[in-house]
Amino acid sequence: MLDTGSAVSILPEDIYLKYFAKDPLVAPALRLVSYLKDPIPVLGCLQVTVQFESNTAKCDFYIVNNGTAILGRDLFAALNLQLVDSCITTAPVPPSQPVSKISPQNNTPLGCAKNFVHKVKLRPDVKPVRQKLRRLPYSIRETVSQELKKLVEQDVIEKSESSEWVSPIVVTMKKTGGIRLCVDLREPNKAVVIDNHPLPHIEEIFSELRGAKFFSTLDLQSAYHQVLLHEESRDLTAFITHDAPSCFQRLMSSILHDIPGVQCYLDDIIVYAPTLDSHDKYLKKVLKRIDSAGLKLNHSKCHSRQTQLSFLGHIISQNGLLPDPDHVNAVTQAPTPSDFQTLRAFLGLTSWYSKFIPNNASVVEPLRALLRGTSSLVWSETAQHSFETVKQLIVNSPALALFDPVLPTMVTTDASDYGIGAVLTQIHADQLEKTVAFASRTLTEAERKYSTVEKEALACVWATEKWRTYLWGREFTLCTDHSPLTTLLTTKGLGRAGMRIARWSARLLNFNYKIQYKPGLKNVTADCLSRLPLPAATDTLEEDIEVVALTDDILSSTVTAADFKQACLTCPVQEKLRDILQSKWPNSEKKVSPDLQPYYRIRHELSLVDDYVVRGSHRLLVPETLREKFIQLAHESHQGIVRTKQRLRELYWWPAMDADVVTAIHSCVTCQNHDKTAITHTPPLQPVPFPDSAWEKLAIDIVGPFTDATIDCRFAITLIDYYSKWPEIAFVSHITSATVITFLSTVFSREGNPKELISDNGPQFVSSEFEFFLRERNIVHRKSSVYYPQANGEIERFNRSLKEALQTANLTGKSWKAFTTEFLHNYRATCHATTQASPAELLHGRQMRTKLHVADIKFPQDALATKSSTADIVKRQQAKCKAYTDRKPGAREVHFQPGSLVRVKKPGLLKQGQSKFTTPLEVRRQRGPYTYELSDGRIWNASRLAPVRHDLAEVPFDEGHIPTPDITCDRPEQSEPIRRPERNRKQPAWTKDYVM
Repeated sequence: MLDTGSAVSILPEDIYLKYFAKDPLVAPALRLVSYLKDPIPVLGCLQVTVQFESNTAKCDFYIVNNGTAILGRDLFAALNLQLVDSCITTAPVPPSQPVSKISPQNNTPLGCAKNFVHKVKLRPDVKPVRQKLRRLPYSIRETVSQELKKLVEQDVIEKSESSEWVSPIVVTMKKTGGIRLCVDLREPNKAVVIDNHPLPHIEEIFSELRGAKFFSTLDLQSAYHQVLLHEESRDLTAFITHDAPSCFQRLMSSILHDIPGVQCYLDDIIVYAPTLDSHDKYLKKVLKRIDSAGLKLNHSKCHSRQTQLSFLGHIISQNGLLPDPDHVNAVTQAPTPSDFQTLRAFLGLTSWYSKFIPNNASVVEPLRALLRGTSSLVWSETAQHSFETVKQLIVNSPALALFDPVLPTMVTTDASDYGIGAVLTQIHADQLEKTVAFASRTLTEAERKYSTVEKEALACVWATEKWRTYLWGREFTLCTDHSPLTTLLTTKGLGRAGMRIARWSARLLNFNYKIQYKPGLKNVTADCLSRLPLPAATDTLEEDIEVVALTDDILSSTVTAADFKQACLTCPVQEKLRDILQSKWPNSEKKVSPDLQPYYRIRHELSLVDDYVVRGSHRLLVPETLREKFIQLAHESHQGIVRTKQRLRELYWWPAMDADVVTAIHSCVTCQNHDKTAITHTPPLQPVPFPDSAWEKLAIDIVGPFTDATIDCRFAITLIDYYSKWPEIAFVSHITSATVITFLSTVFSREGNPKELISDNGPQFVSSEFEFFLRERNIVHRKSSVYYPQANGEIERFNRSLKEALQTANLTGKSWKAFTTEFLHNYRATCHATTQASPAELLHGRQMRTKLHVADIKFPQDALATKSSTADIVKRQQAKCKAYTDRKPGAREVHFQPGSLVRVKKPGLLKQGQSKFTTPLEVRRQRGPYTYELSDGRIWNASRLAPVRHDLAEVPFDEGHIPTPDITCDRPEQSEPIRRPERNRKQPAWTKDYVM
């Protein structure tokens, strides 16, 4: 890109890597900033040779992260380049010639305002909101994707990596069949600081237009998309925020401020003049200025050389200003009342404007007389004359005022069984509410079948879009006498509004409104207009999207759209719902039949679309006969409860649907035999009882193999005293029961035999040889639960310290045996965190001398006091540890009754697709606080057991069983034969020695 405004030439990093990757970068000599004074990060500077025709020069290119390659002024000077301007010639335009013939054309699909960047100011006290995605119908997803791709190609939108503000996209259908993409910015708009740039006063505009004979109106193509949004404001997702109109007014004023015969009001541009020559002269200047500013017109909506103009509710011509007759047609053309109800509504309207009607009581007396003493309405010529007179007095009264953009604006709506009405009013300085326009129309045959809430919502949307000229770009109040709409037409009603109301609410996203409840007694004007609507209904809203088209895409072949529709039509509950949705809900839940009471609390979320009952914007009510089948369809791949619920919630609903899903999945045999339904819980920590004295209870374990160690250090046998925390370590080349016995014999010969020894279930510790060794010395052998190393946590914690020490030995280059001797010396002499004393002091009753003992001082010790205080300290430490551990997620009391079924979580790494749990096993008895003996004869900790539902207790299972553990995962196989029991025993004697 050629840019004479850039002092240097720039290359993006991707071009540098593609063509100049071998050339080194040098430090840049300059610091670059954008035209907004924002710093531009520079990766480095590259000097290359550039040739243009016969000119060659060496030029510096600054390498940046991304962007467009720019040839700056330095390159122009080095290569002696010159830009040649082209001249645009114009010619007189005949009255019938469209604006496009005299407008400078550019080939870009969409313009972009030059030298103007809009930055949205946010209130710091408002927290960003990340809204959830709203699902789109399948029938329009491809169209939406294409439209988004088009906007990306036009550089209107860009992909966002992350944003604190996330607003959902909303799609509305155009009358032409296309779609209009909107963004629901109601939440971000709450944080936007309003731009107070003044809008032109309506009286000033009308004053300038007086005397003009020729008019042209210009329309910018996607006006707001042509304004560049500041990078700091792009997280708001879209540009149309509260201050967008003021921003655009500022932009257009800066572009057209010095051209005569031009008035700009938001995105409306009016060119006017008393003569045709002057008009064309002004128009050409405006068109050229717009093109120079980088903006593009929508020529199909531009009109030139008009002799009259409709603007802000007025007809402007050389004859002056006239009110737009469309504003009062709803009153002047109101049909004659046909019953007492419509007559009372019209009299309510006259009472509302009575202060502005001279002799109101005498004028309306013939109408009031009709309400007295007769059972039927008899319309007379006197009544007709009074009726017409009152209508003319209302539309010509001071109660009607010109629209003023500065004044607070209100739109009040109402709906009857056959019509909708609305009134546009403004609050003036004297606090009087004056009418700007009336509107009404008759409902179509299809619209009369809408529910009450849908008719009221239709009135709101229809009136707002009808008066778009007045309402768009400014804040106004939308008043309704139907209180549910105060929620359903706001962000609070997301997901709760009916299908139609959800779409209509999306159409209101272009407007900045506050919805307000107005009691029916105060809503007399709109009420009257809705009961006396104009017969024409040419401006009805678009028809609804066919719901059946969606069901064919998502239903399995086992349930067709015809099956679903037939079930809905024959369902007694849905038949009642259809009747009540076409009429009106009772005002009390007690008046509703019991089968409809579950629907009463969400009655405002229900709607009727093509004989289907719909909750919210898209969820169909499933008849009772198909609910079980729909759960099976949603659960056909045996997804979990949450995913099955989510799949159904996307498209369907019925009362207690979640509970039905839970019940169905809990009864699914396949799922009960699957890992996802097997849930284990960690029981509360069960502290090991602290022994009464030193060397009473010991724990033993094996660490290894160490693959990077010498042959004589492949394994380590570790031993620790529960009371004193005194450790012992022996490195060996192989692990057998004999090796372990040799190690223990050496230690026991020095310190004596303990009362109790705790180990895991490794083959070295369960062999008959090892058991004989312990029985011979009267040592009780207790084994921890299968695959539950936490039960022997004392030795496991010491093993971690040993591994850390061995890592240190590797880092310092020392031999393992030598460093372990030093490690043991310091460990035994150091105060332990649990006992608050050193292992040597608690085991031998004295402190070990170390290199730190340089003063020879003896202190008296009370061994009994030390023993008592140690037990208290350990108990406090165990209590703190238990409280901390039990706070972790999943820790809870876990108990199983004898005879109940459980599944055991398999240990170690399993092959892909292999079940992580065994088939159900029966609980025989409880062996400890949280340990249980199962029907396989083994004892398990409760943390590895998952309960099986009682309703599936008789279901046969044929999955594989848990493997019998030969050895823990970090040990090799036994290097010598070991005797193991090969038959089941009723009650082996060693089982009574198991502990947690």
